[in-house]
Amino acid sequence: MDVKRSNQVLTQTPSPLTRLCMLESAPTTFPELHQRCVRPHAERVFLPRRRAQLPEPITFGTLLADVDALAIALLDLGLHRGDRVGVIAENRYEWLLIDQALASIGSISVPRGSDTTPREVQFILQHSGCRFVFADDDKVAAELQSVRAQLPQLTRILVMQDTTQSPDAIALGDLLRAGRHLLTKNSESLAAARATVVADDLLTIVYTSGTTAEPKGVMLTHANVLSNLRALIDVLAIRASDSFLSVLPAWHMYERMMDYLAMSTGAQLIYTDRRRIKEDLANLRPTVFAAVPRIWEMLHDGMVSHAAKLPGTRGRMLRYGLHLARLVGGRRAHVGHRVLHRLWEWLVLRQVRASLGGRLRLCVSGGGSLPAHVDETMLGLGLPMRNGYGLTETSPVASLRLPEQHDPGHIGPPLPHTSIQPRRADGTDCARGETGVLWIRGPQVMRGYYANPTKTAEVLTVDGWFNSGDLGHVDARGNVWITGRAKDTIVLVGGENVEPEPVESVIKTSKLVEQVVCVGQDQKSLGALIVPRMDALEREVPRSRWDVRDGVLHGREVQALLRRELDRVLVRENGMRPCDRVASLRVLAEPLTPENGLLTQTMKVRRHVVAQRYAGLLAEMFGG
Repeated sequence: MDVKRSNQVLTQTPSPLTRLCMLESAPTTFPELHQRCVRPHAERVFLPRRRAQLPEPITFGTLLADVDALAIALLDLGLHRGDRVGVIAENRYEWLLIDQALASIGSISVPRGSDTTPREVQFILQHSGCRFVFADDDKVAAELQSVRAQLPQLTRILVMQDTTQSPDAIALGDLLRAGRHLLTKNSESLAAARATVVADDLLTIVYTSGTTAEPKGVMLTHANVLSNLRALIDVLAIRASDSFLSVLPAWHMYERMMDYLAMSTGAQLIYTDRRRIKEDLANLRPTVFAAVPRIWEMLHDGMVSHAAKLPGTRGRMLRYGLHLARLVGGRRAHVGHRVLHRLWEWLVLRQVRASLGGRLRLCVSGGGSLPAHVDETMLGLGLPMRNGYGLTETSPVASLRLPEQHDPGHIGPPLPHTSIQPRRADGTDCARGETGVLWIRGPQVMRGYYANPTKTAEVLTVDGWFNSGDLGHVDARGNVWITGRAKDTIVLVGGENVEPEPVESVIKTSKLVEQVVCVGQDQKSLGALIVPRMDALEREVPRSRWDVRDGVLHGREVQALLRRELDRVLVRENGMRPCDRVASLRVLAEPLTPENGLLTQTMKVRRHVVAQRYAGLLAEMFGG
C-alpha cells in the first residue's frame, strides 16, 4: 500500500501483471476490445442460453457478426456518435448485442429494466435526450408510445423481437437483416465510424436505481469501464475456462461488468433467473457466481431451513456442520472446533458445496452490505467469498477482498490505481480505524451526473475525489470496512447515531426473521418492521393463532415470540450498544420486493418508500 497525504489514503500497488494490463497497448475503447480480445475466441460458445429459459448456443463470432450488422443498420437510420439510446429491457442475448453495437460506434446507451414505471422511463428518456429507444417487447413499446408526445427528441422506437406489431416501430430482426445486406455493399462506413471512437467518449448513462427520490444519470466513459475491467481481470485472475452464472439486472453496472469480464476473456456467460439459481448452480456447475447480498442470504437461509427440517442423524450433523462453519469462517473457533470442522468437511460440508455445483472458485458479493453471519458461514463452508464494494459512479468496483483473503467482514483493499480515504464531516482525514465518509479517486470514477452540475459538484471535486456517501473505516492491514450509509443514519432524540444495517444484520441471524427494516428517526428508541420467515414462524405458532389484518400480523403470541428473539440477538456479545436495542416492533405479512416497490432491482431497501408506505403504522408504533 502507498501512503499519500495521510495514513488513510489507500492505494493498492499494482502487480507486474496489472502494470502490463495498464500499458498503452491495452484496449481503451470497446471497438478495440472487440477486435483484440473477443475476435480471437470467435469459434467458442459464449452464451449457452439466449436467455434464462431458452437454450440456444451463441458463439463469440455470432455476437461480433450481429454487432456489425446492427451497428451499420443504426448508422443507416441516422444514429451518430454521441447520440443517446434508451434500452428498456431485461437480460438476454439481444440486450448484450444492442449494448455492444452502440458501444462500437460511439453511441451512448441509457439502460433500464422493462419493469420500470412509464413515468420513470419518461423522465429518464426525456432527461437524457434519447433519440432512439429499444423496447423489450411490444408491451413495453406500447407503454413508450403512450408517453411519446412528451418526448419530442425521440425519433425511433425499436423492438427487441424478430417482428413487431407495434405501430411505427422497427423490429430488431428487420434491423439485423438490413444490416447484413448493408455490410455486403459498404462495410467501410462502419469502420470509419468506429475509428472516431476515443477512450474519453461516453459509453453509457446509467440512472441510479431509486433508493433516493429522483434518479441521477451517471456518465461513464469507455476509459472508466475498461480501466475497471482490466483491474478485475488481474485481481480475480479471470480465464477462458471460467463459466459465469448471470442473474442480476443487465442494465446495472455490477452485472454489466461481470458480462464484460466473461466476454473479454473468452469465458462462458449463462443466463438464469432468481427462481432457478439453486437448480442452475447444481446442474450447470459454474466457476463464477456474482450476486447481491440478498441472494447470498437466500442461499444461506435455504441451507439453514433445509437443515432444520431434515430429520434424524443427518439433520443433526448438518445443523452442527453449519454451526462449525460459522465459527471457523468467523475466526472464533478453538482448536477442538477446528478439528471437528475438518472431520465435518469430509462428512457433510463437501456435500453442501456439491449442492452448489462444487466448482465455484469465485463467489462475488456486491451492491450492498453482506450480512456477517452469511459471510462467515460461506467462508467456513469453503466457498471462496469475495466481498466487494463500489457504486454505479465507480464503474462499479472500488475495492475487493483478494483471493488469498479468507477473513470475513471487510471488503479488501482498493483496486489497483484506486485510492479510498475516510474523512470526517469537516473534510479532515480520519485516523486509522476511525469511521468517516469514504472518498474515492481512480480511473473508474464517473465524469459526473448528466445535465446536473449541481448534484455533480456536491459529490465530485475538481481533483477527481468522489464522495461515496458510505460510512466506513480502514483497518491496520489496509482493508476497507463499510458500516452504513451517511443518509441512512438514524439519529435518536437523545443524539445517538444508529447505523441501521449492522443492527438489521444481527436481527436477521434469527431463524424467524426473513427481512427487517429499522426505523426511529427523531424518536426515543429504535423500532423495527419485521417480515418473518413464515415456515419457521408456523412451527412455533400455528397459523390458526395468527391475526392478520391490513397486511400486518397482530397476533399476541407472534409479537411475544419475536420480542424474545430481538432481546436474544441484540446483545453486547453481538456488538450491540444500548441505543441499538429495538423497543417496538411491527410484523408485516407481506415481504419487501422489487415488484411492490419496496426494494430496488438489486434488492436494496428503498427506505424512503418504506417510510411513506407504512407512515400510519410507524405513527402508531411511536405513538404519533
